[in-house]
Amino acid sequence: MPRPRRHSPTHADGRPMKITFGEMRAMGLRGVLVYCHCGHHIALDADLWADDIRLSDLEPRFVCQGCGSRGADVRPDFERGDARVAIMGHAGSR
Repeated sequence: MPRPRRHSPTHADGRPMKITFGEMRAMGLRGVLVYCHCGHHIALDADLWADDIRLSDLEPRFVCQGCGSRGADVRPDFERGDARVAIMGHAGSR
């Protein structure tokens, strides 16, 4: 029997909706990692954005300083966050 499919909310353009900065802060995380498709990336302090903004709301706004393309993948920075809620098996939690 096939598994029921989970419904993941998406933006109008089809991109998945990610958590809000407020939800991220509630998990003890204070920074984000921004990745361009070309391989450039940067770590940023998440205090710049309001609690009700979604990480995915910002993705189309980033412009890569390396290749100049618009759009990025924005993810919580678990390494700079609270070690108690970081990913299990992380080298810093051993």
